[in-house]
Amino acid sequence: MDLITTHLNADFDALGAMIAAGKLYPGARLAFSGAQEPAMRDFFRKAPFPPPEIARPRQIPLEQVTRLILVDTRHPSRIGRFAK
Repeated sequence: MDLITTHLNADFDALGAMIAAGKLYPGARLAFSGAQEPAMRDFFRKAPFPPPEIARPRQIPLEQVTRLILVDTRHPSRIGRFAK
């Protein structure tokens, strides 16, 4: 499985980059590597449209990941359990 992720405490530019990468890699799953900024969590709760399908880290079986696509970060230390 192709997996697209970003840094811990994801913000709006990280979300936008994940969605854009999803267009470049159709079929890839999106997953936050950890928590999101409070403003983004609030945005998802109040949005008048369904949020994009983004998995939580524990929902991703790491043994099934064949390609990891990182956006908005360069350091493996900032992607939580996906650094494995």
